[in-house]
Amino acid sequence: MTAQELIKIAKSQIGVKENPPGSNNVIYNTWYYGKPVSGSAYPWCAVFVSWCFKDDRSLCPKTASCLNMLEWFERKGQIVKDPKPGDIVFFHYSTNARRTNHVGIVVGVDGKIIKTIEGNTSVSSNDNGGCVMARSRNKNIVAYARPKYSDNGTTPSIINKKRPTLRIGSKGEDVLYLHKQLKKCGYGVDPKSDYFSSLTDLCVQNFQISHFLKNDGICGPLTWEEIDKIK
Repeated sequence: MTAQELIKIAKSQIGVKENPPGSNNVIYNTWYYGKPVSGSAYPWCAVFVSWCFKDDRSLCPKTASCLNMLEWFERKGQIVKDPKPGDIVFFHYSTNARRTNHVGIVVGVDGKIIKTIEGNTSVSSNDNGGCVMARSRNKNIVAYARPKYSDNGTTPSIINKKRPTLRIGSKGEDVLYLHKQLKKCGYGVDPKSDYFSSLTDLCVQNFQISHFLKNDGICGPLTWEEIDKIK
């Protein structure tokens, strides 16, 4: 499994909720325990992360405990300081003595902000919200762990050339390439045009939103990195 494959799995689960609300009755717990369960004894943020790795058990332990998961990565020497997409991020939100009580998957990094996908979260409860959601975080972070993906936990980077920052009014071959890449994703740009128009700006913003980037319409290094991954 690669980091991007893991992220694709996690993204596909956004919007899944426990039913009824507040019950912890959710498909990931059913998978983990082998039967439907409910009640306060069954929080599921770690179970969700484990579920995302179910096709490659060597990368992440099958556990319902954030602390057990963190200690597993610590024993393997896989704790890192600088986050990358595909990393596991551990949080601490409660007043109890445990080092961590919430966990998620890093899907993007924008300066000091990390973009994550997390299970059992919501806008009103970071660590017990009952839903799989995309979140933006910069606080309460305990540690990052990097599974040993087949791509070494890295994501493709710009390797052919250093591309210039593009915005409304830009022209040239790089804009033409940008349009061709966006067209492959179904955006309504003219793949034969080399002019960065207001339509290009809107399409870039929508692309950035879908890839958990700052949606400013400017095609800079982080946006280029995602654009160059389009096949």
